[in-house]
Amino acid sequence: MILAVDGGATKTVALLFDENKFKIKGIGLAGSSNFTIIGASKAEENLRKAIKEAEGDKADKAVFCLAGIGDSAEDTKRGEEMVRRIFPNAQVYNDGVGAYRATNLFEDGGVFAPGTGSVAFYQKNGVLHRVGGWSWIFGDEGSASWIAKTAITYATRVVDGIEEKSELPHAVEEYFKLPFREAVIKLSKEQDKRLIASFAVIVDELAQRGDPLALRVMKEASEYIVRMINRLKKEGGRVSVIGGVMNSRIIRDEISSLGVSIFYSYQAVIGGLILAGVKMSFEERDMLAKELTQKIYNLPEEELKNYLFINIKSKYSET
Repeated sequence: MILAVDGGATKTVALLFDENKFKIKGIGLAGSSNFTIIGASKAEENLRKAIKEAEGDKADKAVFCLAGIGDSAEDTKRGEEMVRRIFPNAQVYNDGVGAYRATNLFEDGGVFAPGTGSVAFYQKNGVLHRVGGWSWIFGDEGSASWIAKTAITYATRVVDGIEEKSELPHAVEEYFKLPFREAVIKLSKEQDKRLIASFAVIVDELAQRGDPLALRVMKEASEYIVRMINRLKKEGGRVSVIGGVMNSRIIRDEISSLGVSIFYSYQAVIGGLILAGVKMSFEERDMLAKELTQKIYNLPEEELKNYLFINIKSKYSET
């Protein structure tokens, strides 16, 4: 039995898999396990919660694909130490590597993953390369945190009278339950990436209702995603996109002509199985992704709704 774990800034997915029967035996869900944001203690707690729900203690081997691994030598050491406390002999990778294997198996190609943050990987001549993922302050373009941060910046310009009219300032007040200036100052001081990123859902909703400034933000995010896809295509092979931001109809429409495959963010956990040595074809991967989706959709509606998109105000992300 194999345990695969995919953990990011918003959610953690644990999958128990019977390699001999090629069958999912258990699924567990929890909040963020990005130890660089919420700390190793809380991240470990959420990892254990997801693993317990999936009955991962039955596994003979495990692969953890986590945000923060590979960002720096210190972060990698912290993440690996955290994992060893849970499953001593586990393999540990960056979550983007898991996303790459889930979408491309071991073939050359590329994947861009715009979720709470963003990172891309491409493989050429069998060698894997990382692109982006420069942190949410200097990078993470096209991600939920970038969309929200940019929208709030534009909202300050509206208040200052140097930008066109928009509902963004009012939306900030409504969402964060504070007067606009107090909300901006509080968010600036606390720098809670997950909380700020959660506002991206509101930006997308405003854009779809025709708010010009919100629409500009979503278009700018789309432009970056298109540029990243084209960058990955230069290296050859299939290119895929995976992450919560892809739930935006605006962004999906913008990339619809580029010939990329779009995956649900939770399907990245399949990459852990591949890294653990499970051999599968693309057809078998698709079958497994479908089975995983069906099992996820059997969750209670209130859990499913909060889990599928980047709404941080779910019970998972609050823990």
